[in-house]
Amino acid sequence: MEETFKHLTKLIKNSQKIIFMTHQKMDLDGFASILALSEVVSSFKKNSYILIDSKQTNTSIIKSFNQLKKDNLNFNFVYKNTVNKVIDENTLLIVLDIHKPTMVEMPNLLTKTNNIVVIDHHLKCKQYIQNTILSYINSNMSSTIEIVTSYLKYLNKVVHPTIATMMLAGMEIDTNSFNVKTTSSTFEAAAFLLKIGADNILKQELLKEDRDEYIERQKYIENSYMLNDNMAICTLDNKVVDNNVLAQIAEDLLQFDNVEVAFCIGYISKNKVGISARSIGKYDVERIMKNLGGGGHLTEAATQIKNINIESAINVLMNEIENE
Repeated sequence: MEETFKHLTKLIKNSQKIIFMTHQKMDLDGFASILALSEVVSSFKKNSYILIDSKQTNTSIIKSFNQLKKDNLNFNFVYKNTVNKVIDENTLLIVLDIHKPTMVEMPNLLTKTNNIVVIDHHLKCKQYIQNTILSYINSNMSSTIEIVTSYLKYLNKVVHPTIATMMLAGMEIDTNSFNVKTTSSTFEAAAFLLKIGADNILKQELLKEDRDEYIERQKYIENSYMLNDNMAICTLDNKVVDNNVLAQIAEDLLQFDNVEVAFCIGYISKNKVGISARSIGKYDVERIMKNLGGGGHLTEAATQIKNINIESAINVLMNEIENE
C-alpha cells in the first residue's frame, strides 16, 4: 500500500488539475473519501473539482451538503453539464469507491483524459476501468474511507473535523455499524478519525433517517420470510424504490436470529428489478450476485435485471442459490 500512496502523491503533485468522481447515486463512502482527498490536493496547492449529480436523494448526503455550507467549507463542485469545460487530456481523474465503468457518475468522462486513477474496496469484477495509470482495488478493506484514512496517516495529514465526521459515518454505514467487513485496521482507522476531531453527535445526526421511510421499511420487513434455516428474503410491491432502500432492508434482516444471509428484491425502475444481498460473512453473496450480472463484496452485493418482474426475479435468485 505504501508504494501505491507514494505513486498517488507523485501523480497529484505533478498534475495541475484534478477531478474526483464516484459512482452513480453517491453515498457517504464515496463522497467523504472525495472530500478528504480534495483537502489533501488543496494542501499541495493544486486545483481540484468534484463531479456530483445536481439531484441528490440520499438523506445523509443532503445533510452533509448542508453541514458543509453551515461550516463554510467550500469545494469546487461541477456537474455533468459543466465538467467538460474543466477536463482535458492532461487532467488527473481520480475515481473512488467504484471500478466498473458503467456505474461511475459519468462514464464518458473516462474517455476525456489519459490520466485515470481508481481506488476501490469492492471485489474486482470482469468489467473494470482500464488504461489507468494507477489502480488500487483492495477488497480486504471495509470501505474506501479506510483506504483514504490510511493515506492521511501515511502523509501525516489531517482533515477538517466535519470531514472526519462524514468519513466515520460512511465507514459505519459500509460496515453495518462495524459488524461486517471489520478488522483491527478498520477500528484503527475509526480511532484515527476520532482523534483528529470526528464528532459522534454530528455523526448520529448525519445518519438519522426520515421517520416515514423507516416505518415503510418495517412494513416490508414484516412480510419477509425464511428461504431455509439461515436465509431470509424480502420482496417489495410494485412501487419503484431507490437502491438504498433494498440495501437497508437486506442489512436490517441480518439483525434477526439465525439470519446469516439476506436478500431484498424490488423495482428500481419501471422495467428493472434490483436485488440487494447481505451476509454476515459465512456466505459469499458477491459470487451469487456476480452470476446474476452484478457484483460487490463477500458480505455486500447487488444486481439489476432488466425486463423482468419480481416473481421471475425470485425464481432466478432461487435457482442460483440452489446451484451454489
